[in-house]
Amino acid sequence: MSIAVICIAAGWAAAAEALELYVATGGDDAWSGRLAEPSAARTDGPFATVARARDEARRLKEKGAVTILVRGGTYFLEQPLVFEPQDSGIVCAAYPGERPVLSGGRRVTGWRKGPGDLWQADLPEVRAGRWYFRQLFVGGERRQRARSPNTGYHRIAKLVPGPPIPNAKPVARDRFVFAPGDIRPWPRLSDVNVILMHSWETSIHPLKSVDTESSTVVFAAPMREWWSIGYWEEAQRYSIENAFELLDRPGEWYLDRDAGLLSYLPLPGERMDSVEVIAPVLPELVRLEGDADAGRFVDRVVLRGLAFRHADWVLAPEGNSSTQAAVEVPATVMADGARDCAIEGCEVAHVGTYGIWLRRGCKNCRIQRNHLHDLGAGGVRVGEAAMAKTDAAESSRILVDNNHIHDGGHVYPAGVGIWVAQSSGNRISHNDIHDLLYSGISIGWNWGLEPNRTHDNVIEYNHVHDLVHGVLSDAGLIYCLGVSPGSVIRNNVFHDIWPYSTPRFGWGIYLDAQCGNYTVENNLVYNTQSGGLMFNNGGHEHVIRNNIFALSADHALWPYSEKRPSTFRRNIVYLTQGDLLIPHGERSLNERLAAKEPLGTWDENLYWHTGGADRLRFYRRSFEEWQALGLDRGSRVADPRFVDAEKHDFRLAPDSPALALGFEPIDISRAGLYGDAAWVESRSRKAAADRAFRARPAGESGEN
Repeated sequence: MSIAVICIAAGWAAAAEALELYVATGGDDAWSGRLAEPSAARTDGPFATVARARDEARRLKEKGAVTILVRGGTYFLEQPLVFEPQDSGIVCAAYPGERPVLSGGRRVTGWRKGPGDLWQADLPEVRAGRWYFRQLFVGGERRQRARSPNTGYHRIAKLVPGPPIPNAKPVARDRFVFAPGDIRPWPRLSDVNVILMHSWETSIHPLKSVDTESSTVVFAAPMREWWSIGYWEEAQRYSIENAFELLDRPGEWYLDRDAGLLSYLPLPGERMDSVEVIAPVLPELVRLEGDADAGRFVDRVVLRGLAFRHADWVLAPEGNSSTQAAVEVPATVMADGARDCAIEGCEVAHVGTYGIWLRRGCKNCRIQRNHLHDLGAGGVRVGEAAMAKTDAAESSRILVDNNHIHDGGHVYPAGVGIWVAQSSGNRISHNDIHDLLYSGISIGWNWGLEPNRTHDNVIEYNHVHDLVHGVLSDAGLIYCLGVSPGSVIRNNVFHDIWPYSTPRFGWGIYLDAQCGNYTVENNLVYNTQSGGLMFNNGGHEHVIRNNIFALSADHALWPYSEKRPSTFRRNIVYLTQGDLLIPHGERSLNERLAAKEPLGTWDENLYWHTGGADRLRFYRRSFEEWQALGLDRGSRVADPRFVDAEKHDFRLAPDSPALALGFEPIDISRAGLYGDAAWVESRSRKAAADRAFRARPAGESGEN
């Protein structure tokens, strides 16, 4: 039943009206919940909590489908809102024209002037050990825990020797030497965290001790991942959070858990007697709690038009680390064993984790037209890192469509916009993803050729842009892993990815680690650091056709010549600087030549370098020498005649040589969000429209 139908009160039969329940901030859980507003005598009216309405809906379900309509206002949850199999068929929606907020936080009041410019609030529940939080939101905005340095990073001064580590350096995993003065033996040291910046990940470490004589810091537990401290660069970046002595910049805060005292340094103009301050209590706000392995499913539950805000993140005593993509991090809205369920028109914001995760055994669900922003990690997750042993346990056939996902990575910078792992038959379409600190879309989660469940996924009409911002590296606007038969990446617009300098990898379409069997077609890719396309590390049997790869800083392509060859046909590759092919790829080409094995199909492509045809080298070969290998014999080196590449108008002039080669013009107008004008014409799209390309020199990004 749609909201439009629900809203039509006139003409409804009494029996139908009985199946609508209402919740309002001025309600009472002792009332019937059948009225949208309190009665004149205030003897009946809406419920006060969604949980009470859900319980009543369970009782009424035998009479028909039940819709819970939630009035506007903020509802502070005492515990996560859980929907179980017995709740199947319930719709929980915003009352028409209103926006209810389900908050996992609590208002902080009673502020008083503290020492200097600080303001402070006493929190008895913190002092009693019943509450501790790691985020603070002031005036609807995230505020930074006391941090050092205030911008940029410290650098490890020296690595400490340790036992041999397979594939890594013989370096201690729980300590390093810092520059004198960068770290001190602060009071409440166990609450202080060191955040280490690795290549494509970060790790968070509570502290055990600080020795100022040797300038050595020791973590509460060793780092878990396979890489060592200092693996990518010995002078590794790190920052420090959560010591009172670091509270020195407006907008920073510190919570003393022993004294139950919250200290905050206001921004200019902030009045603590009037601004709303919210600290989170819950790390999770909503759960669809089925059990696919036991055959218990939550069916046809719909969450519509609701805002979920103020969820915290949790740090284990040993700290946090993930192999990639903040894979260890949960979500604010979690689902297991959900079938034919939908989350639509909702908001997830001001949270410390991922936004939404359809984890295990979810089928035929929709995540559609949601706004996910101010995220601790990334946006949407589908599936699990470990392959399900049964079809029932696999999450599959999920639609992730028309969502706006941005401003993430505030706690876990490796959070991905949309992450799909060991999951098949999904459609990822029309999403606008931007301003995250790692990859935009990640599909797969298999590094080798072993069996997996990632196949027949369609990724189309997405607009993914403005990622990484010099914080992490080895990322992609879309990043794929493993063999994926039947999967298609088509009609997307991918642009602007600028990684950290070590390693200096930021690709447009990144088909990594034995990735195979993708069809990549009709995509526009531009403004990339490393290049527009990478299918190295065993990439095989891809069909890459009718794409535009333009304006890369270092290299345009990193192909792989595999025994099971790929096809590269009717593409336009346009450079203003850098090289056409990354040199690392030549080794696999020479291996195929030596073995007299096929090199794959390269044909009907158009290549151009604005510096002149002589700037195009096919590894160390000229175009003619490349063609002599049997590659690109029907291709050309010529200006594609874009309307205005400098302003990112990649439409082709009528006399473009690409058209003569059979290139079909790409219509980018359908990429990204769709719907009403207010939704489509979002601020993010306008802000990025005229961003100019520039090659960022090594060492510039992330070095502040």
